[in-house]
Amino acid sequence: MLALADYRAVVALADERHFGRAARRLGITQPALTSRLRRIESAIDARLFERSRRGVESTEAGIAFVEGARRLIDLAVETADAVRGAKAGFGQTLRIGMTQIAAYQVVGPALARFRAQRPLARIRLEEGTTASLEASLESRQLDLAFLHPPLHASDLSERCLAEVPFQRFHGQADGDLPLIRYPRGEAPVLMRELARLHDTAPGEAAALVETTTILGAITLSSAGYGPFAAPADFPHPAVVDADGVTDDGTMLETSIAWRTLDRRPLVQAFAAAAAPA
Repeated sequence: MLALADYRAVVALADERHFGRAARRLGITQPALTSRLRRIESAIDARLFERSRRGVESTEAGIAFVEGARRLIDLAVETADAVRGAKAGFGQTLRIGMTQIAAYQVVGPALARFRAQRPLARIRLEEGTTASLEASLESRQLDLAFLHPPLHASDLSERCLAEVPFQRFHGQADGDLPLIRYPRGEAPVLMRELARLHDTAPGEAAALVETTTILGAITLSSAGYGPFAAPADFPHPAVVDADGVTDDGTMLETSIAWRTLDRRPLVQAFAAAAAPA
């Protein structure tokens, strides 16, 4: 069985791409690191690194190992923090995700209501896209997430917290440029709404550029790459000081989501605080 130090060694070597630098980072000798790696590769029956003129390169197996090792190390650190927190009188750590849109719409008030009820609960807040947050919920890397339905995982529950019109803004674009798009896999709801705003089917009238965030779309538009679409209440001068065009029925929902089978009281308490009756 591998020890946590083994996982740290592989991650250090993947990051540094050099045995000497990785050994110094770990506080061990280079021969000791070489011996440790040999033992790890023997234990899992896979070669994790290849030497090259540029240093050390991860193999496909190495890339997969490092991805899992980072999660394991993070979990170990989080577990140790939770134990220290419990000893000091603090509660569990809730891992909460949010999109950029949800951050300004509903996250602050939800956190304030929850803090008033559970002041000793620990919070870890992360930002992501709807697709990445949904995946993190499924893989148990997050406990709850503020995102935009419809959701695609069948084992998640949600409560709608906000619904606002989705509008098209001209921005600084000249001429008849296509609307700046969002990657369909990262933001399926935004892509659907953009298709309606642009009066095309998803995937048609390909834009010159794309971005994963509303702020990114505004930035690209300010550089002249095309018009952008955003929620009508987005707190940015490009939206606040401009007239947007809204198609009837074009709305963006924001929800709080969690795993349906996660009945932990703290998770349920946060979901209730996020969507008060």
